Formats: sequence, structure tokens, C-alpha cells
Amino acid sequence: MAEIKIDQATARPIRPGPHEAKPPPARVRRPPAARVAIVQGAYLVAAGLWPILDPGGFMKVTGPKFEGWLPKGVGACMANIGAALGAAGLRGKVARELRILGVSTALSFAAMDFWYAGLRRRISRVYLLNGITQLAFVGAWAFAEWRESRDGRRLPEAAFA
Repeated sequence: MAEIKIDQATARPIRPGPHEAKPPPARVRRPPAARVAIVQGAYLVAAGLWPILDPGGFMKVTGPKFEGWLPKGVGACMANIGAALGAAGLRGKVARELRILGVSTALSFAAMDFWYAGLRRRISRVYLLNGITQLAFVGAWAFAEWRESRDGRRLPEAAFA
């Protein structure tokens, strides 16, 4: 009879039983406000960096600017706001103050775009697209707030029904 040493590997690997097996990791689903913060943050960072990184391309699309520093300054502010919103969204917890910042920023840009590109026609009409996008963000924030308040009132489902 051959002796089997404990150090030798067996022909088959030992698989853990049902009690020893690790459960699969839970799928992470971000709250609605976190998803809105990520999308709006990415949009603001991209739109804010555009006049800084490519001022010529920015002015081709939006029209000439008399003050070159102004689009860069507004773009830097947009990128900073977008970075804060995006970081909070990626963390998964968007504080009330950042929700207010997201809504108020979107409303401010929409008001400026519709006033100066729509009614007064002082800036390029392409800004109307930005205004529509900003109003979509306001609607997304409102939907996220409604969804989270609705989910907070819902009774938890029974584990073994």
C-alpha cells in the first residue's frame, strides 16, 4: 500500500460546502440623487474645461468673445462645481447642500441661457441647448427627490414571504 503524505496535493481540489462558500458580492445600486450628481458633475466638468483647453474650438461653436478670460473663468467655476457634485455622487451620499447647489446651478445657467440667447439674442443660439439640458437636470433632481422620499415611506419587503 502506498503512503500518502499530507504535503502532497490531491487529484481533485477540495471545494467548500454550501456553508463555507462566500456569497456573491451584492450589486451596488446608487441612490437616484447620486446618479444625477454623477451625470451633472460630468457634464459640468466637460463643459467647464472646454473653453480652458480649446478656446478656439469653443469660440467657433459659441461665437466670438470680447473678453477671453471670462469664458475661462466661468468654465473653471463650472468644472469646480461639477467635480464636487461628481465626487459626492461617486461616494453615494449627496448632502442636502450639494443637491441645492446642483439645482440652483442648473436654474441659473438655464435662466441666463434663455434670457441672453433667447429673448435678448445677445449670445449664440447654441446656448439654448445648454439651457434645455440644465432644465433637464432640474427635472432629474426633482425626480430623484421624489423617488427617494417615496422609497423612504415604503414598507420593507418580507425576507421569506
